[in-house]
Amino acid sequence: MRIYLEPDDQMLKEINQAAKDSGIGKAQFVLEAVDQYLHGGDQSELASTKAALEKTREDLDRRWSEITTLRAEITALKAELEKARSAYDKVMISNQELQKGADQARGELEGVRRDQDHFKSTIELKDKQITFLEGHIAQLTQSISQLALPPSQEEARAKSWWQFWR
Repeated sequence: MRIYLEPDDQMLKEINQAAKDSGIGKAQFVLEAVDQYLHGGDQSELASTKAALEKTREDLDRRWSEITTLRAEITALKAELEKARSAYDKVMISNQELQKGADQARGELEGVRRDQDHFKSTIELKDKQITFLEGHIAQLTQSISQLALPPSQEEARAKSWWQFWR
């Protein structure tokens, strides 16, 4: 059986060069090219290519599952980060409120301390006044007793002098 081809000039030059390089005739070269096309050429190379392809696919699947796992972890970590930020914001707001309360309590305490000092000084002043008045009363009492007039003679005659002092 004969098969005829009509290659263009460029392809004919490539066939001649390849046949010359391999050391076989053009007809043999074309037969080998058709045989390789129909039967896959070197089976060991095909098997190794298929094995490499399968290994590459397995590696690709493994990496894809790793990527998917990492994406899920990233999503979970983002959610956790958002919760942590929310909790941090709540704590900061609470801290600010407590700080305001503490500042207010400090102000009230300072006012109470001023009032306490004022009351202490007022009580000390009143104690001094009371002491002064007690001394003054004692002095006046002593002066009155010294200035007391003896009973008049008429009163003393009307009453016996011992009855007068009762």
